[in-house]
Amino acid sequence: MKKTILIPLSLAALLAWGCSTPSKSNPAAAAPESPAAPKTDSTVFEGSWKGREVTPGREGPASLAVSGQTVEFHGANANDWLKGTFTLREDTNPKQFVGVVTECAVPEYVGQKCYAIFKIEDGALTVAGNEPGVANMPSAFDAPGSRQFVFKHDQ
Repeated sequence: MKKTILIPLSLAALLAWGCSTPSKSNPAAAAPESPAAPKTDSTVFEGSWKGREVTPGREGPASLAVSGQTVEFHGANANDWLKGTFTLREDTNPKQFVGVVTECAVPEYVGQKCYAIFKIEDGALTVAGNEPGVANMPSAFDAPGSRQFVFKHDQ
């Protein structure tokens, strides 16, 4: 069952910290935002996502719901779910999630950090994440031991 929860927890944990890109705010020097300013990944993540786990031997449906800096993940198995908070590290390549599990089907994962990498291309969110408690990022999107997912916004 722990392996079933591995990626969802990693994903949720990765999504669980919020945007880590520091905001440099100086009210005296603040300029109005351009209406054509590009969306950050943290705003692109908002909403519901439907997709699939694409980890070899573990393929199946998956979903994400992201609101602010909270995330809820559901995998193919009824016990493959989690809720958490997240931070995005948008200044890395590949970009990174760092999350904290707040609720989960595996009680020992609650409070654990999860690390994942992600990319958004052509409207698809691709994620690879490690098991909660593993203190490093996956080395690649097909890294051994990580779970991999591909999501599209649920319209």
